[in-house]
Amino acid sequence: MKRVVAETHEREPYEGLAAIYDYVMRHVDYEGWAAYLRRIFQRFDEGGVERMVDLACGTGNLTIQLHALGYHLAGVDGSAAMLKVARGKAVNQAREIDFRTGDLRALEGVGGPFDAAVCLYDSFNYLLTPVDVDAAFLAVCRILDPSSLFIFDVCTERNSLVHFSNVQDAEEGPGFVYTRHSYYDKRRQLQFNSFDICLGKEGDHVRETHSQRIYPHCDLLARIEASPFELLGTYDGFTFNRGSDESDRVHFVLRSPARQSA
Repeated sequence: MKRVVAETHEREPYEGLAAIYDYVMRHVDYEGWAAYLRRIFQRFDEGGVERMVDLACGTGNLTIQLHALGYHLAGVDGSAAMLKVARGKAVNQAREIDFRTGDLRALEGVGGPFDAAVCLYDSFNYLLTPVDVDAAFLAVCRILDPSSLFIFDVCTERNSLVHFSNVQDAEEGPGFVYTRHSYYDKRRQLQFNSFDICLGKEGDHVRETHSQRIYPHCDLLARIEASPFELLGTYDGFTFNRGSDESDRVHFVLRSPARQSA
C-alpha cells in the first residue's frame, strides 16, 4: 500500500492511538478478564455488586463485557478520543453505559456512589509518582459506598525486562500502518511505548509516547497501607496465587472503609 507520508504530529497518549486501539489490542481476552473479576467479586463481596465504575476504561471493551454479565456500568477515562470510540460501541450494541471524562486523581463529577470500582490493564502504572498514587486512592474511595471493592492491576518490572525491555514491531491494519518501540529505563523504573501511526490514504502521521511507572511490589503495599483502603489480597496474573515482583501482572483487591456508626 503506497502512501505519501505527511508531516508528523506529536499527540497526547491515546489521541492518535484511539482510532486503531481495538485492532492493536485484539489479542486481549476481555471476556475472560471480566469472568475473572466476577470470581473475585463472588469471593469477597457477600452482598453482591450492582453498580460498578470502570476507571481508565479506554474504548470500553472490558466495560461492555462486565455489562454483559449483568452489572450496571459507568465508564471513566481521561481521553476524549478513547471515550468517543467507547460511546459509539455502546450505542451499536444497545448497552446503557454512562461514559464520562475523568482523571484518576480527581474523580469529582463522575457519578456514584458505586458499590465497586475496577481499574485494569495496567492503567495504574500511568500514575508516575507516589503522590499520584495516593491521590488516586483517595479519589476512588470518595466515589465508593462503604465496604465496597476496588480492584486494580499493575505490570511489574519482570514484565518489562522479559517482554518489553527493547522491542520494536510494525503492523499494517485496515487503513493504517504503525510501528511501536517499547523500552524500559531500569534506573528510573519507567516503561516507554512509542507509536508512529500513519492513518488514511493521505498518510496522516501521528506520534505519541506512553510513559508508565513500574513500582516495586513493596512500594504499592506501602501506599495501600497509607490509604483509607483495606488490602484483601494480591494475585498473580489471572489466578488466586499470591502476587509478587516475580509476577508479570498483579491484581490488587481492596475494600473501602466501613460506614462509621453514629
